[in-house]
Amino acid sequence: MTEIRSVQLAEGFSVVVPQTEGALFSEVDFIHNEIFGERAYLKHGIQLSDSSRVVDAGANVGLFSLFVKQEFPGARILAFEPIPAIHRALVENLDSHGAKDVEVVRAALGRKAEEQVRFTFYPALPGNSTRYPEQKKVGQELTVAQIGQEALDSIMAGIEVEAGVRRLSDVLREWAPEGPVDLLKIDVEGAELEVMEGLDDADWRRVRQTVIEVQDLDGRLDAVRGILDAQGFEVTVERAANLPEVFRYSMVYARRTD
Repeated sequence: MTEIRSVQLAEGFSVVVPQTEGALFSEVDFIHNEIFGERAYLKHGIQLSDSSRVVDAGANVGLFSLFVKQEFPGARILAFEPIPAIHRALVENLDSHGAKDVEVVRAALGRKAEEQVRFTFYPALPGNSTRYPEQKKVGQELTVAQIGQEALDSIMAGIEVEAGVRRLSDVLREWAPEGPVDLLKIDVEGAELEVMEGLDDADWRRVRQTVIEVQDLDGRLDAVRGILDAQGFEVTVERAANLPEVFRYSMVYARRTD
C-alpha cells in the first residue's frame, strides 16, 4: 500500500511524498536539486515576478509550485496533477507551506477532454508516473547495468489508476479568462504535445513564456519546437544535464521577445 511520508530536503524544508515502504528518496532529492539548486526553470531569459500567472502542468508533489511561491510570493498558480496519491501529497505540501493563490486540479491535460483514462503510477518513482508506460523502457539497459534487473523491476513496478483529462484552454477560461499567462511549465512524462494541442490559438497568444521537459521519441522534440516556432516564440533547447543522453531528455525554453 502506498503511504504518504515526510522527506527533509533542506534545512527547514520538508515535503511529503507517496511511496511504498522501503522505497528510496532519490527521485525527490533529484527534483529538488533541479528546481531549487540549479534553478532549471529560470534560465535562458525566463523571468517571473510577484504578479505572474503560472500554469504548472505535471505538478507532482508541488516542488515547482513551492519554488515559485518562495521566490515570488504574489504569483498565482494553476497546478495540474492526475495521480490520486501524488495529488494528495501535492495538496498537503501546499497547505503545510502556506502556499496561497494556488489552484489545484486533479486531472491531466490533453488535446481533448476525457472522463476516465488509465495512467501508470510508480510508487517508487512517483515523478515518472505516466499515461504512456511503454516509453519508460527507453534507456533501461543502462539502468539494468547499474543496479540489476531485479532492482529495476522493483523500482518500475506500476499500479494502474484512472484520472480525467481536460483541455488547458477550457480550464483557463475558468481560472483566468483574459490577460497573460506568464509561464506555462510542462513536465508530463510523454504527453507534452497533447497538452500543447489542448491550447487554442487565442490562448497561445496569451502565453509569454514556456518551459517544457521533452523526451525525444518519434520526433517529439522537433514537433514541440515546430509548434513554438509557429506561435512566434524564441526557442532554446538544452539537453538535460543530469541524465545520460541515452534517455533523450531535453529542456525547451521559449519566450516572446515582443
